[in-house]
Formats: sequence, structure tokens, C-alpha cells
Amino acid sequence: MRLQFKPMPWLSAITAICLVILISLGTWQYHRLHWKKVLLAEIEAAVNAPPLNSLAELEASLAADKPVDFRRIGFNAFVDSSASYLVYSSRSDGIYWRQFSPMQEGVHSFFGAFGYIKDEERGKVTDTLAQPPISPASLAGYIRKDHKMGAIEALVKNKANPERNRYFKFNQTRDWAQGSAASYYIDVDAQIMDASQLPIKRPVIANNHLDYMLTWFSFAGILLIIYVLIHVRNGRLKFHESQ
Repeated sequence: MRLQFKPMPWLSAITAICLVILISLGTWQYHRLHWKKVLLAEIEAAVNAPPLNSLAELEASLAADKPVDFRRIGFNAFVDSSASYLVYSSRSDGIYWRQFSPMQEGVHSFFGAFGYIKDEERGKVTDTLAQPPISPASLAGYIRKDHKMGAIEALVKNKANPERNRYFKFNQTRDWAQGSAASYYIDVDAQIMDASQLPIKRPVIANNHLDYMLTWFSFAGILLIIYVLIHVRNGRLKFHESQ
């Protein structure tokens, strides 16, 4: 048996381009699947770990590259609410602004995220729901790592307006703080002072990348089958008996 194949130039070119695109998308989802599995495993390890008791322990964990996102922590710190930054937050009952205030525990500087301020009261940072203590206080909360914006997110996200204290992401302009102080913040629970009493906060993070990967690769396979069938139907792909 001898294969005879006379490809259609225009159809072959279009098919080749589409295959490259579909396979690239499937490969991208494969890498996203691996990244998401690692992320979920790290978060699971962090939420189940015992609470940290100081910023010194947190800094040591970061230096050792241990998972800390969503881990509980207790600390004793000063809060400077007069230098707070307000970050946009849309909720079911309206528009709010999240208060991020610089904090200090010994030699460690960081940011704490406190309550939400209603949009109409945005100029009143002393709102009772959002006003953190000024004097040193024992506080507890959840560590949240800052994930830098990707190129697309940075392009489409609303731009910050420092003059009006309007931001749309933690440290959006990258000038709030430098070093480790800019790599995380503490989501403070104003009701609980003891970190061991904080409930575990496990985020709901979808991981559909396996389905996406299989979808793109399936499209590539279907396209290849259609390409072959078109050539068979037009007599451009067939077998001949060897002479």
C-alpha cells in the first residue's frame, strides 16, 4: 500500500496556524494547572499551620520561603491610621473603601487591612468600623501575600489617584513601602485578639485548568480530523496498491 497525499495549500496553511494556536493554549493551561496545584497545596499548608506569634516569625518564614498566605498570626503593634490608604471594594450593599494602615512592631514595618468605609463617608477615615487602635495593641489576623499585577491586569485595572487617596489594589503604585513590607499585609480581625481563636480561613479557588487544557487539545484533534476528512473526500488523500 502506498499513501498518496496532495494537500490543499490554503487549507493546510489555515489548519497549521489554528493548530499552533490551539496547542499553545492547551500547553499554557497545562502550565497553569501545575501552578494552581502548587498554589492550592501551599495555601492548604498555611491555613492548617499553627498561628505565628510575631512579625519576626513571619519574616523568618518568608526568608525560608515557607507558605504563609492565609496563615493566622498574632502580634503587638502600633498603628498609624493618619497615613491610611483607601482601596476600592465593591460589595453587595454598595461601594466601600478598604483601609490599609502602616503598622510597626519593633523593627518590622508592615500594613494592616482594617474595616470598610462606605463610599459616602470615604473622607472620614475615623469611621468607627474602620478606625484601628493608635496605641500598641494585641491584634490578630490573616497574612495575605501581595501578588503583583500581570501585564494585562495592569493595563485594564483602574488607575490610582494618590491625590484623592483612591486605589484599586494594595500598594498599587508600588510606593507605599519597599522590601518585605510591600510583599504582604495582615487582614486584621477587629473582634479577636488571640490568633489561636481565629477560625481557619480557607479561600475558595477554582481549578478548572485540566478541563480547559483538554478542551483546547480536543479542538486541535477535531480540527486535524476534519482536515484529513476533507482531503479524503476530495480524493487528495488515499492509498494505492503497490505495483
